Parts: sequence; structure tokens; C-alpha cells
Amino acid sequence: PSDEPPMSWTHTRELMRSDFERVVDTMGGQRSLGRILYWSLLPSRQALFWYRIGRYLFLRGWRNTSWLIFLAATYLTRIEIPPTTAIGHSCFLGHAPIVLCGRIGDHFTHFGDGGMGGGIEQKDIGGGPDLPVIGDHVMCAIRALVLGPVHIGDGAQLGPSCTVTRDVPAGSVVAAAPSRILRST
Repeated sequence: PSDEPPMSWTHTRELMRSDFERVVDTMGGQRSLGRILYWSLLPSRQALFWYRIGRYLFLRGWRNTSWLIFLAATYLTRIEIPPTTAIGHSCFLGHAPIVLCGRIGDHFTHFGDGGMGGGIEQKDIGGGPDLPVIGDHVMCAIRALVLGPVHIGDGAQLGPSCTVTRDVPAGSVVAAAPSRILRST
């Protein structure tokens, strides 16, 4: 992802606007000055905002500045999105902490306390060495993890506490083992 051509500022602002519109739609859609201020100050919103600026600078060759912005945003929000990560339009992040690495498609949702990253093998499938490629309209429930060079197909849904280490076909629903009562009093 780091060898992509530079992104225009107009395109960067369009991505930021699509992220904010997604927050507004998800949080009820009724706009008022107080709500807009509240939505703008959410840690997940701030993390995406600073990621978009860092990504713009990264692709423009300002690598050290983009990594500094990443570091500051991580400390402020507890959400790690390095500038090497590519995220499409209209991303929604629910709660911190989240780690996002690799290539992520449009209209991505992650509800928090999980993320995407490496740690399995050094193969590159398009997201970077050892990193996943996530399709469009993918939804990850709380604590969902995607690890290694795997592809998550368009429209896939990952359930709570899933750990995915293999490719997931488009439109699939992945669920962790259901809870069960071992002993009742």
C-alpha cells in the first residue's frame, strides 16, 4: 500500500466527509450543533480524522510527519491505524481499542476491541507483508480479529470474539463457538 500514487487533498476531504456522514447516520442522523460537536470529538472519529491526514501526508512523501501524527493519535484515542493502512470510503469504528492494518474496503464497520494485523506468515496478498485484505461492506462485531495474509470477501460479517486466520468468502457469516452453561445453581 505504501507505493500508491499521492492522494489529492480534495479526495482526502471527501474520505473524511464520508466517515463523518457514516457516524451521523449510525448515531441517529438528527443534526444539531451539540450533536455535531459530540460526534466530532468521539475518539473513533478523531482516530479516523488523524489517520486520513497522516495517510495523505504519507502518500505525499512526508513519511516522518505522518508517523508522528499516527503516534499522537494513538496516544489520544487508543486506536492504531498506521499511515501504511489503506481504508476506503465511509468507515465506522465503534469503540477503542482497535488496531487496523492492511487494505480495507469501502463501508467498513468495526465495533471495537479487536482489529486486523499480521503475525502468521510473511506472504503479501495486497495488504502488505503478513497483512489482510478486507472487502467492501464488511462488518466486524466486538473483539473480532483478522490475523495474517487473509482475504475477507465483500459483505462478510464476523461475529463477536471471532479470530479469523483463513480466507472468508463474500457474504459469509463467521461466528465463534456459542456460549453454553456448564453448571447451573
